[in-house]
Amino acid sequence: MYEDFFVPYPVIETDRLIIRMVRKSDAGELFELCRRPETSKYSAWSPHRDLSETRKYISFRLMQYRKRCCTFFVAEERATSRLIGSCSYASFDEAYKVTEIGYSVLSDLWNRGLATEIAGALTGYAFDRIGVQRVFARVLPENAASARVLMKLGFAFEGTHKKEFCYDGKVSDVDIYAITDDMYFKRGNNNGV
Repeated sequence: MYEDFFVPYPVIETDRLIIRMVRKSDAGELFELCRRPETSKYSAWSPHRDLSETRKYISFRLMQYRKRCCTFFVAEERATSRLIGSCSYASFDEAYKVTEIGYSVLSDLWNRGLATEIAGALTGYAFDRIGVQRVFARVLPENAASARVLMKLGFAFEGTHKKEFCYDGKVSDVDIYAITDDMYFKRGNNNGV
């Protein structure tokens, strides 16, 4: 499956964004995203302490690209080429045609619809190009903004997984939001892909 949909690595374009492979030259802008506690608060990474940590992270992702096992993207504004977020297919189950998405956006750009655009683009690519049957996201219960993003895109709340997330010594429940292919196509989604 990876060979069919990620080689060459896709560029996903929306009205305002270009969602693409990370590059070494993105280190400074990616550090700005990854260093912020409010950005990493709902993610599986700790805030990056310095630029070298971000450079190591990029090197790790580039190594994964070479091994053909990476589905990490950065999102840049089309008009300015400024890196404003990151996203990924956090997991794929090829047998069941299911994928999990994740996304983050610079906190000073929250409430502008960018997370919705990113999540919509990943969802659209998964259904329209890869042909999955289900896309889901795991959201910490206190992350109401992310839940709203998913619901705008037609995702439905499916339930809560108890004690599924452990980060920085804290255990948390996780809410599951999902959309299936029939729900997606019934809505007539067109996420700019």
